[in-house]
Amino acid sequence: SGGCGNTASATAIFTATHSCGNSTSTTATFTIEDTTAPTIDTPAADQTVECDGSGNASALAAWLSNNGGASASDVCSGVNWTNNYTGLSDGCGNTGAATVIFTATDSCGNSTSTTATFTIEDTTSPTIDTPAADQTVECDGSGNASALAAWLSNNGGASASDICSGVNWTNNYTG
Repeated sequence: SGGCGNTASATAIFTATHSCGNSTSTTATFTIEDTTAPTIDTPAADQTVECDGSGNASALAAWLSNNGGASASDVCSGVNWTNNYTGLSDGCGNTGAATVIFTATDSCGNSTSTTATFTIEDTTSPTIDTPAADQTVECDGSGNASALAAWLSNNGGASASDICSGVNWTNNYTG
């Protein structure tokens, strides 16, 4: 009779008969079982990618569907992969990470796991789209404080962008 994977059992009746024709019988079952978990041949590997500003969805999906690069085998049946991915942690901007457990399960329900982390990092500085511009104003006799404050708060007319997050401006003006 068929079991899971390549397991099975068979019952046989063994009969002993002597030369006068009398016999007696005994019954026994031969069973092939699978209690051994699949073997992780290649463990899952961590992957770090540069932030693309859109959550790196395709890179994450490819990593998950490839089981983090892991492979497994089982001598008695095939292997089915699952994982426990639920989402990325919240990092700065659109960065984050997820530690994922990849589980290989054979046809008989035996399983083994491997763990790896997918990380989105931002190591790219913002881009200056418009550089700061010098400004010259006519002396107003009181230090031109409002013109200076406006120029500083406008970052000297500069603009910047970053694909992974917003941009915060600072300056080193001291007086």
